[in-house]
Amino acid sequence: MKGHLAIVITAVLFSTIGVIVKLIGTEVPFMTLNFLRVFFGFIFLLIFVPFLDKNTFKVTKRDLRDYFVVGALVAVTTCLYTVSFLLAPVHNVTLINSVIPFFVFIFAYFLLKEQITKTKIITLIIALIGLVIIDPFDFGGSFLGNMVSLVHAWFFALLLIEMRKEDKTHSIGDVVWFFFFAVLLLLPIPFIFGFGNLINVLPLVLFLGVVSTGVAYLFYNLSLEKVEAEEASIIETITIPLVSIFLAVIIINEEINSRTILGGIILVFAGIYLETHKKKLKQT
Repeated sequence: MKGHLAIVITAVLFSTIGVIVKLIGTEVPFMTLNFLRVFFGFIFLLIFVPFLDKNTFKVTKRDLRDYFVVGALVAVTTCLYTVSFLLAPVHNVTLINSVIPFFVFIFAYFLLKEQITKTKIITLIIALIGLVIIDPFDFGGSFLGNMVSLVHAWFFALLLIEMRKEDKTHSIGDVVWFFFFAVLLLLPIPFIFGFGNLINVLPLVLFLGVVSTGVAYLFYNLSLEKVEAEEASIIETITIPLVSIFLAVIIINEEINSRTILGGIILVFAGIYLETHKKKLKQT
């Protein structure tokens, strides 16, 4: 029960990212905002994680190489996710990212030689139908943001595969190193782009980095000690779109049309069915 509660808390915290980014807007250069989000998340994790994992700083050279690769992908996915919210409505970004499980199973087939079943193919087709209904290729004002969301989904799936390929066990200590290398790679950004009017939105930036990122990743790793990855994905697939869209509607008055709702429902349904199928395969 504690594991399920932790993953729900994780999903709710991740759901706040879109609205917070919208509220910050252009007060801080978007690349600097990416750095600050990772930096404040890292500081939080650096302070609290060593109390939970006494082996946080016991690493080998091979570990550091693995952590660097994952950290680079954390930096890329964090940047893409943040930017997508600046360029497209929250509901578009959130629902388009529901395709992540399908990118994962495609990458897993080519990189990890995992089997592709008929059910996986069917759910992929259903997901594509939902994506077409949402119409991410609409050349309106959200086209660029929608494309960034798709690219983010692609890279995030690659991140998950890399973690699986390197046999990551989701130990809490690992996440400190992931964020350390992400911060290191993003470190030049504020010196290039500056901090803008950071003082005006500092509480929001701190919330984005500490709560929406640092605390969220901490609870995520805690949940994976109790809950299977497939079960956690099902909970996230349901919770994140619902909470994200709800917050966007009540806080920033974002409008959502029936086409997006229909496509989103189909996408979320396909994602849940895929993760349920993967869980059954694992048990056989």
